Amino acid sequence: MHHENTKKTLLRLPKLMLGFIIIAVGINLTIYANMGLNPWGTFHQGVSNITGIRFGTVSQLTGIVIILLSLFIKLYPGIGTILNMIFIGYFVDLFDQLHLIPLPDTFTIRTIYLLLGTLLFNYGIFVYLSCELGAGPRDGLLVGLVKMTGLNVSIMRPIIEVTIVAIGILLGGSYGVGTLLNAFGGGYILNTIFNFYKFNPKATKQMVITDLIKAK
Repeated sequence: MHHENTKKTLLRLPKLMLGFIIIAVGINLTIYANMGLNPWGTFHQGVSNITGIRFGTVSQLTGIVIILLSLFIKLYPGIGTILNMIFIGYFVDLFDQLHLIPLPDTFTIRTIYLLLGTLLFNYGIFVYLSCELGAGPRDGLLVGLVKMTGLNVSIMRPIIEVTIVAIGILLGGSYGVGTLLNAFGGGYILNTIFNFYKFNPKATKQMVITDLIKAK
């Protein structure tokens, strides 16, 4: 039985990593669009500006803090949570250093980058959540609070993200139309993707580390 669980987990890892890559591309597109980052991005950039630490590394460190805070409301990390914390930030920095995405030189291309980046960011969240290997630190907090409060994703996500973006702006993170699009439209976009694929985050059983211990 334990062997079967391990095999199932390993088979889902490529899809999980694909989700992280899609998210990282989405984040880079919104950074290059320079029209305001998603709320967590604004926060990460604010911390990055103050500390001089690279954007992706700040994302990783924030993930660790959120995992520790989540333990207090009994939200335990899964394999996906830990890999999310490591790889999204890593891919964001890597793609930026490799200059894989050309910088936009017109307002039209910047707008396309913003819209495409926002869509990819949310689609990537769905891709990796659907693996059920554990929600990433930020999404785990979102899914956990959705389950605890019974509120819809499209209501709970703006509550979290408006708070985060306010802190990010105070720290000097960039904001603009992209921030508003993500803070108020991100939950709706994600909910629409969930509905399209008939994915219910309230019913999903995300793996947690304690599952692996029980399996042994």
